[in-house]
Amino acid sequence: MMEEMLDVFDIDGNHLGVKPRSFCHSENPQVYHKAVWIWIKNDNGQLLVQKRALTKKKSPGKWDMPSAGHVDAGETPLNTCVRETKEELGINASENDFIFLKQIINKKGWELAQVYLLKTNVNENEIKIQSEEVAEVKWLNYTDFVKLLYSEDFCAHSKEYKDWVSKILK
Repeated sequence: MMEEMLDVFDIDGNHLGVKPRSFCHSENPQVYHKAVWIWIKNDNGQLLVQKRALTKKKSPGKWDMPSAGHVDAGETPLNTCVRETKEELGINASENDFIFLKQIINKKGWELAQVYLLKTNVNENEIKIQSEEVAEVKWLNYTDFVKLLYSEDFCAHSKEYKDWVSKILK
């Protein structure tokens, strides 16, 4: 299998070229790559979360945002949103369904994360999880979501990011 190729950027988002994923995830690549971080909310105000597969390198078995992924070389962040929610969760959505919230500069991971919100009323039993990526998913009411978000069971994100997420998803 060929390695994923990613567009790389400076911290201001200027395109610098294309590098393999392994380079982008090396100790100190000195260039940023783009990822999408997707939050999903239904009309009842519930938030979808996923438990990461135990085979994942980073944060195995931890709860996290329901979908995320790298923006492949030549792909737009919205293309990636559609692809990742389909691959990981079996959710069919179009680019127009995603609402851009914010860019997060993740200096530790050399990532320019594009944060999106998807509103959908898909039932848990309609979700087809990609077992290599996702162990399980569940809908949580806002109060339970916030409890989980700040717990040890959730992926490590900065307090600043968690504070912003809990405010924006309310």
